[in-house]
Amino acid sequence: MKTSFVPCCYSPTLKCSRFEGKVWKRAFSSVLIYKKNLRAYLRKVKLCISSLPLVASLESDVQSNFVRSREFDYVIIGGGAAGCVVASRLSEDKRSTVLLLEAGKEDDNFYIHVPMGFPYLIGSDLDWKYHSTYDEKLLDRRVIWPRGKVLGGSHAISVMLYLRGSANDYREWERSGATGWGPEDVLPYFLKAENNLRGASAYHGKGGPLRVSDLPSPNEMSHAFVVASQTLDIPPNKDFNDWSRSQEGVGFFQVTQADGKRVSPSTAYLDPVRGRRNLSVETQKHVEKILFARETGSAPRAMGVSYINSSGKRERAMVRKEVILSAGAYGTPQLLMLSGVGPPDVLVSLGIPPVMPLDGVGKNLQDHCAAMFSCKSKNPSKDKKRRDLYYTEETGKDWKTILTWVLAGKGPLTSTMCEAGAFLKTNSTFNDPDLQLRFIPFFSEADPYFSLSDYSSKGMFLRNRSSRPSGFSIQSVAIRPKSRGSLKIQSRDPAVIPTIESGWFSSQEDLETLLRGILISQKLAHASPLSSYFGEQCFPSTGLSKKDDIIRYILSTCHTANAVVGTCRMGTDKGAVVNPNLQVMGVERLRVVDASIMPCIPGGQTGAPTVMIAEKAADMIRGKVSAKTSFEQNVCKS
Repeated sequence: MKTSFVPCCYSPTLKCSRFEGKVWKRAFSSVLIYKKNLRAYLRKVKLCISSLPLVASLESDVQSNFVRSREFDYVIIGGGAAGCVVASRLSEDKRSTVLLLEAGKEDDNFYIHVPMGFPYLIGSDLDWKYHSTYDEKLLDRRVIWPRGKVLGGSHAISVMLYLRGSANDYREWERSGATGWGPEDVLPYFLKAENNLRGASAYHGKGGPLRVSDLPSPNEMSHAFVVASQTLDIPPNKDFNDWSRSQEGVGFFQVTQADGKRVSPSTAYLDPVRGRRNLSVETQKHVEKILFARETGSAPRAMGVSYINSSGKRERAMVRKEVILSAGAYGTPQLLMLSGVGPPDVLVSLGIPPVMPLDGVGKNLQDHCAAMFSCKSKNPSKDKKRRDLYYTEETGKDWKTILTWVLAGKGPLTSTMCEAGAFLKTNSTFNDPDLQLRFIPFFSEADPYFSLSDYSSKGMFLRNRSSRPSGFSIQSVAIRPKSRGSLKIQSRDPAVIPTIESGWFSSQEDLETLLRGILISQKLAHASPLSSYFGEQCFPSTGLSKKDDIIRYILSTCHTANAVVGTCRMGTDKGAVVNPNLQVMGVERLRVVDASIMPCIPGGQTGAPTVMIAEKAADMIRGKVSAKTSFEQNVCKS
């Protein structure tokens, strides 16, 4: 005889009344709530049991009292470009709880969202203010690195250029041991992220979170630069991200803007989903270390993180699944070392018990080094108003300019300063361009960060504004450098920045690239129609005509183009820090997802590649794909 379960309040001879139905529903709901609470209780018991070795293995300062301890499926350290993307994607699964911790503030500063406002952010409290050691090779100077200490990270204080590099850059990644990160593997994730206003194509996405557009109101001098370049046989290039052709050529950059306002991963990925109940985004929470457990005979396992809140109190967040480290090319290796993962000699010298010895942490630092060519205008009165609207405080007082930006999303306030540019091979034997020229339609100092050498002043390009002459500048950038630097922690205090050695010009090739860039810039300044704006060369001065003199000028004024990568290199060899699935070598439940994992720096600005890495990593974490994926299966169809 077939039997079935029936509620005790049900009578086969009587029709169930509305009241009885309500009683049954309440009873059934109580059972469901009990089961849900039971599962939560069992999870807590499991966490306590798994934490036993944690208590036994952690240092005494980690065992100190926490004002709050919570549990999530995922904890993401760092609300920069990668952290915002991963938090958004992982929280798409309503069953997973996600905590994003950012040391900086919310991205509600007005200047973040005005494209022309970014100079006011450099050197402010939204900047980590990293700098290198004094370098004898750079004539006893130190390098200044502005990095975003704010939700959105460095993407929130950048010039917004959308560049991926070339397909060969990612072939080089694969040759370096990053299996599954070739051009056919990464392109689907560039497309997935992108919402290009030009429309969908084989190399551009439509409908993704990240808006990509042409500049709304490029300066007339930028147009003159593009035309002048072609008179010197530099071919036009309408799309620097089209991998079906060479990256070489001159043209206008595309930017991450929407309606004339900055689009960062914070505004694109986080803002639309901040209401998700399973996503917690918390700012001014400075992570001090990752907490590990280790049972006898097993690998160390990430259990959570310890962090300092805005009140200076210590809190703890434990994980059921993974800790994801997205603190950037400086912050990520610093946190690994503070947590006991890194070069043993560095850890032991500071009294940090090694959890996992990895010599590669902090090595392989790469950056785009730059040098400036600047000149005054021939007819200052002709472009004085334009220059003032772009680059002095008068911009903030000109209501017509402000209303044009607010109402139409156009005008000078939409400028990124680097509006047009060119990619060039300075040696015919190179496979890809080694030099990027970025045209700047105003007069720049030889070293734009000079006034920030001790970070005692706020703002970039803003020194001596009232006396700054009209003019234009061309920035030469060594986009595929051979030089390598490194960093290491100098204190157990997470608030103390690491000791950074830029390594610039450890390869003479990079210096030769910038030298040739300055010489090409001089020719461009005298080419029509740009020559109609040229008046007097200022940097380097006309008196510096010999090669050795120009080299000394470069060494004394070179500066960053803000593209630091590589300090937790992905690969499979002994020097790698993460494997191609971005898991930290020898450690369980810990991944690195940011620009620090890049084996080689791409030949272009690194914001777009970092977003791509995060998109691919999110699929890896959710088990949708391994490092090696199929282009045909994953390419986004519009």
